[in-house]
Amino acid sequence: MEGSLEHHGRFGFVIPSGGGGDFYVSGNSLRLAMDGDRVVIRPGPGGGGRREAAIVRVLARGRKSIVGRLSQKGRRWTLEPDEGDAVEVLDFAAGLKREAGAMAVVKISRYPDGSRGAAGVVDEILGNPASPRVRATAALRSRELPEGFPPAVLRETAPFPERVEKSLWRGRRTLFDLPLFTIDGADAKDFDDAVSLEDLGGGRQRLGVHIADVGAYVKPGTALDEEAYARATSVYLPGRVVPMLPPKLSDHLCSLMPRVERLALSCFMELDGAGHVKSAAFEETVIRSWHRFTYRQVELVLLGKCLSSVPEPAIESVIRMGALAKKLTAARFARGALDLDMPEYKIEVDAQGDPVSVERVERLSSHRLIEEFMILANEAAARHLIAKQQNAPHRIHPDPDPKKLKDLALELKRLDVRVPPELSRGLAAGVRGALQVAKNHPLGDTIGILTVRSLKQATYSAEPAPHFGLASGAYTHFTSPIRRYPDLLVHRAIKATFGKGKASCPRLGKDALAVAARHCSDRERLAAEAEREAVEALRIAYLAQGLPRALKGRVTRQLPYGALVTLDETGAVGLARGLRAPMGAIVDVKVQRVDVAKRQLDLKPA
Repeated sequence: MEGSLEHHGRFGFVIPSGGGGDFYVSGNSLRLAMDGDRVVIRPGPGGGGRREAAIVRVLARGRKSIVGRLSQKGRRWTLEPDEGDAVEVLDFAAGLKREAGAMAVVKISRYPDGSRGAAGVVDEILGNPASPRVRATAALRSRELPEGFPPAVLRETAPFPERVEKSLWRGRRTLFDLPLFTIDGADAKDFDDAVSLEDLGGGRQRLGVHIADVGAYVKPGTALDEEAYARATSVYLPGRVVPMLPPKLSDHLCSLMPRVERLALSCFMELDGAGHVKSAAFEETVIRSWHRFTYRQVELVLLGKCLSSVPEPAIESVIRMGALAKKLTAARFARGALDLDMPEYKIEVDAQGDPVSVERVERLSSHRLIEEFMILANEAAARHLIAKQQNAPHRIHPDPDPKKLKDLALELKRLDVRVPPELSRGLAAGVRGALQVAKNHPLGDTIGILTVRSLKQATYSAEPAPHFGLASGAYTHFTSPIRRYPDLLVHRAIKATFGKGKASCPRLGKDALAVAARHCSDRERLAAEAEREAVEALRIAYLAQGLPRALKGRVTRQLPYGALVTLDETGAVGLARGLRAPMGAIVDVKVQRVDVAKRQLDLKPA
C-alpha cells in the first residue's frame, strides 16, 4: 500500500493514503526514504499489537531541501536535522560563512538510495539555533513554507488597481445601504468576512455573510493561482505572517476594510424565529463595510455598553446577532456538535522576534458569534453545491476510532475522572459526554486535550461526507479565501453554478480535485506543525527570561523518570525529573534549565 513517511531517525511511521492506522517502520528499508516522502510499503507481522511495515520504494520525494544544524569533523561537514538521518554537505553557496552549530538549509542534490544517505549544498545560513526568531524561521524552512513571492507572481499583481474600479461592479448588486461590518481580533490585518442581519418581521431574519471575492483577481492558470495552490494556506506565527496571497491582495484589495468598496461573494440565509435556515442564496456583490469591530468592542455592545463612534444601525444589528448566536449554539450542541473550547495562548514579540509576553486568550461571546455565522455559511455552501451536483472540495471529519475511544476512557479513569459509559464501549456519543465532564472539572484542560487527541483529523475531500465534530451532514470551507485555497475553489464552484467559469477551472475536475484535496490537507498539516513549533520555542524562550521563579502547573503525564508538567501561565510543557504525582495534580515548580535550540524545558519541584 501507499502512504506518507514521518521520519524520526532510527524509526518512522507511514500514514496510509486510504486512511486507517499508521505503520511502524525501522531497519534498513528506512534508509530508502526521507521525511515527507510518498512511499510504497509492505505490511508485515508486528509485536504487541503494533502494525509494522517495510518500505519497498519511493514514489515521490516530499521535499527539495532540509533544515538542521551544521556539524564539522575535520574537513567534512554534515547537517543534523531534528528528525531523520544526517545529510552530507557537498558544498556551500557562494558568499555563505561556514559556521559550525548554526541552523542552515541544505538544497538536496542526492536522495538516499539504501547504500548512501542524502547530500546537498548549503543554500542558506539561518543563524543561532538558540534564537527564537531563528527557530521560527527554521520551522517554516523545514516544511518548505516560502516567505517571499516569485517575481512572476509580483509582476502579475503589479497592475492591480489600488481601489476597486467601477468597471468591476458590472453585474453585481451594491450593498452600500446595508449595515454590514467586520469583527476580528485587534491585531488582524486581513479581513475576509463581513456580516449583516436584517429584521424581516414575524421573528424572521436574513443573515448575510459577505466574503472577499478573491476569485475576481486570482484566475485559474496564472502564476498567482499556481503559487496560491502551492502554498494552499497562510501561516500565522507570533509577530509574522506568511500569506497565501501577496500583500497587495491579502492586506488591501481583498481585505474588507471599512468605508471602501470591495468585491464580495455574499451568502444570504433566511432564518425563522428558532434560528433554523429556511433558504439560502449566493450572489456576487459590492460592499462597503460600515465599521471594523474588534471582538472586545462587540463584547462591550453585548454587555450593554455604549460605543458612540459606531453607527446606531450597526449597534442594533450586533445586539440582534448576539441573541441569534445563542440560539444557533444551543441548536448545534443539541444535534450533537462538540464543544471544543481548547486553551489558547497569545505571544507578543518585539522587533527582533523575541517574546515579551505570553497570556491565555479569554474566550468571548463575540468569538462564538462569528464562529456560528461562519459555520452556518459553510454548511449552506456545501448544501448548495451538493444540490447543484457541482464538484468542489468538502471539509470532512470521520467518526472516531472505537479503539482510541476505549483507550481514552482508560486514561480518564487513571485521572479519577467520571467516564461516560458510552466512551468505555467505544461509542462516539461518549466524546460529547467527556467534553461535558471537562467543563466543570479542575482538570478540564487536560481532559479536553486528551479527548481531542483521540479524534481523527478533519481533512479536505473531493466527495461530501459528514463532519463529526460539527455534527453536520454537509460542510465545506467558504469563508476564508484570502488564507485558504480550498475556499477559493469553493468560490469558483459556486460561480460555476451561476454558469460562470466552469470550463476554465481544471482543478474542479473530479480527478484533479481529489489531488488538490489531498495537497491542501497536507499543506494545512505542515502549516499547523510550523505554528506549533514556533510557539513552543517562543514559550520556552520567554520562560528563560525570568530564571529562577516559582510557577504553578498541572501534571499531564507520568513517566518512569519524572512527570510532564503543563504550566498554567504559558501553556509550556516541561519535564520535572524525579517528580511523582498523579495526573492532573497541581504542583509548584521552578524552571531549572532552558534549551531553546532543542525546545526543551527542565523543571524541578519548588
